[in-house]
Parts: sequence; structure tokens; C-alpha cells
Amino acid sequence: MTDFKTLLAGARLPEATVPVCLRGDLTAEFEDLERQLDQAQRETTASLEDVTAAAGIAERMEQVRQDMLQHTYQFRLRAMPRPAWRAFIAQHPPRKDDESGAIVEQDRGVGVNTETFFDELVRRSVVDPELTEDEWKLLLDQALTDRQFDTLANAAWGLNRRDIDVPFSLAASRMTRSSATE
Repeated sequence: MTDFKTLLAGARLPEATVPVCLRGDLTAEFEDLERQLDQAQRETTASLEDVTAAAGIAERMEQVRQDMLQHTYQFRLRAMPRPAWRAFIAQHPPRKDDESGAIVEQDRGVGVNTETFFDELVRRSVVDPELTEDEWKLLLDQALTDRQFDTLANAAWGLNRRDIDVPFSLAASRMTRSSATE
């Protein structure tokens, strides 16, 4: 077993990748093709013409899926060191209601100013791609949906606030067990 000092010397902050398709318009085409394929399969009379039509739809679906994959970028995010995280949290204190002085409902559960915190969290956490200020503005204001942004923000939050477990893959375990017995 490796000693603690060796482990500490090799310590790295947690990272995650988040796939983001920047051609969301293709989703509508894929969904439309999916409905067409479903309809074609329900109406099929097993004639060669029906099977050929369904196969053509399935081929187009695969083309659209490949297009989506070509327009998907794997964003790499990294956690902040603990002191940097604490300082970052302190820069975004929860807002207080002007009249009552109580913490604003949206900020209460998270403990930060949700209006300012998450945009900056994503910016600080994304290590790949490296973006200019203009590219960040384009990405955050025009290219991402709210859901895509939330996915990036949730990943960034999770890197800094959740436990790090040693992952387990049932599929990989099965494959390594079966190849070990051969």
C-alpha cells in the first residue's frame, strides 16, 4: 500500500467532463424522425416498401445523431482548492430582503447569491475549453440553453461540494472478470 505522503504529493483536484451539444436545433429533427420511425413501425404491413421506408428513417436518424456528436464538446471542469472555494463563496453572500432583512428565498437553500454565483462558478470551473471574454459572453448568453447551463453549474457545484468516491462500473467489472477467467 502506498504511504500517505506519496499520495499527498500526487494529489489532484477532482475533475469532470460534461458533454454539451452546441447544435440543439438538431434535437428537433431527431425527435421528428423518431416519431416518424415509430409511426412507420406501427403501420408496417411487413411489405418491402414499408421496411425500406423505416430503414431510411433510421439511417437519417443516425446521420443526425452523428451530426449532433460532431457538434458536442466535452467541457472539462475542475474543483477549486478549499481556500479558493471558501473565498469564492464569501464573494457571493446571499441577498437579503430590503424590508424584512431575511435572506432571499432563492439564496437561502444554497447559501449564496444565486444571481451572481453560478455564472462565475462555471467560468472558474471550466478548464477546457479556454475561452476569451467575448466567447464566454456568446456561450452563456446565446449558445447554451438554461438546462445546458444548469448541467455545467451542477457539475461545478458537485466537484466542490460532494464526496469523491472510487467509481465502479458493472460493465467493466464483468468484462475484466470474464477475460481473467479465459
